[in-house]
Amino acid sequence: MADDPYEGLNLEPPEEGFEMWRHRNSGRLGTEGWSGLYWARREQSGGYEIRAVLKEGEAYSSPGGVFPGATFERFYERVEPDDTGEGE
Repeated sequence: MADDPYEGLNLEPPEEGFEMWRHRNSGRLGTEGWSGLYWARREQSGGYEIRAVLKEGEAYSSPGGVFPGATFERFYERVEPDDTGEGE
């Protein structure tokens, strides 16, 4: 059985304004150990600055660049850190 991808994640936002988002298909893609979670903060341009959610002790967060707003919202859904659940 695969490890729970949510176990041990650092669920503290990296900076002010970041919210947690999850890939809409993360539970169905079958990527072992991937939580599908990202921190995202809306920019003035309408895009989202994204950072990976990592495990405790790996790093605080890993910058992932800027994702176009409409495309990001099509593939990701806003979630609360408490609602990440057990690995789907």
